[in-house]
Amino acid sequence: MSFNIEKILGKEANYLLDHKCNTVKKEHLHLPGPDFVDRVMTSSDRNPVVLRNMQTLFNNGRMGGTGYVSILPVDQGIEHTAGASFAPNPIYFDPEKIVELAIEGVVMRLLPLLVFLVLFQESTHIRFHFSLN
Repeated sequence: MSFNIEKILGKEANYLLDHKCNTVKKEHLHLPGPDFVDRVMTSSDRNPVVLRNMQTLFNNGRMGGTGYVSILPVDQGIEHTAGASFAPNPIYFDPEKIVELAIEGVVMRLLPLLVFLVLFQESTHIRFHFSLN
């Protein structure tokens, strides 16, 4: 799949793509990578168990081993922040949207299993019946 990023960004393309940050030096950034925990966190005073757990976190999921971690903070972040009490109701504070997000997460988790079952079903005489009711 190819796409034209300039076309997607529209009239702001040059502003966004040619931006140069003058406030943070690039030498001060810790860029992600498979060695992120070893390179960045081991020099801290963190317990080795914590470091091992961090490395486990970084090694799992679709982005496992890349140095990126995707965490969806829904529960504590929404219920116990000042934004929940004082901010206008943005989309991520909407209970219906929280439920939709949870359902999407479950569907994405079950998708590989469903694909496996369909492929398994095609190669054997065993039949599965799926229902969303």
